[in-house]
Amino acid sequence: MPRQSSSADEWLEVLNQLETSLGSGARDAVLVAPGEKPYPGVQWLAPEHLGQMPAEFEARARRLLAGQLELIREIEDARRSAGVHLAAVRNILSTQHTEHAVYLDVAG
Repeated sequence: MPRQSSSADEWLEVLNQLETSLGSGARDAVLVAPGEKPYPGVQWLAPEHLGQMPAEFEARARRLLAGQLELIREIEDARRSAGVHLAAVRNILSTQHTEHAVYLDVAG
């Protein structure tokens, strides 16, 4: 049976780990070099043995959640942008085969 603890030190460590994972590599996972594999997804599970998070960490946990939601928004924006670019490239490649240079207006 897991021990029941609401130790502030243990909750502090959990929050530290989440903040570290949010800052290190998470944004880098959005853009990977051609041929490289993206970072593997990590499924995080709340530590059940710690009990309820102490109220003193509520503001920090809310800031962490806001950071995670912002990262999700950034990833979705990058995904949409990549999709638009890919569609443009496919459109150019499918129009005609020519020996002449093809220019793409990315501003318009």
